[in-house]
Amino acid sequence: MWCDDFDADLLAVIPGAATALGESAGAALLTYSTLTGGKINSPSAWNTAAGLTAFFWTSPQHRPDACWATSDPVVPCTFMEAVRDEWVHSCAVSVNGLLVWRPPVRLMERLMYDLRGWTVLPGDEREQIRRDVLASLESAARRLTSALVPAVTP
Repeated sequence: MWCDDFDADLLAVIPGAATALGESAGAALLTYSTLTGGKINSPSAWNTAAGLTAFFWTSPQHRPDACWATSDPVVPCTFMEAVRDEWVHSCAVSVNGLLVWRPPVRLMERLMYDLRGWTVLPGDEREQIRRDVLASLESAARRLTSALVPAVTP
């Protein structure tokens, strides 16, 4: 993925990120995006009530209606790839019409600044930020599971 070599990649700065996503990490998604090395890089995003949002879906019936004026192709990705990409690009992640994750942008920036020596964090503060990010990823995994469960009709 394009961010494999990025110093502040989610997997580089948050030990346990993949574990926090659990089985949801491998969920197969589709989105509109340009590709770098065959993987998504900054999927198309639109302004919504949740802020700038990238839309992902799992099947044609969940493809969003509200995606206009993009020349980006529809491409596959995993939930892990979506999360890693938006960790840096800061767009909310919507799957099948449900907002599943809003990247903690300021926390990412603080960890990146720390890593680069621009604003070094005390160790306990760095660890608290990591715990907060892990909690957001665990919540995202739960919300993704909700987005993937078909609605039950009486």
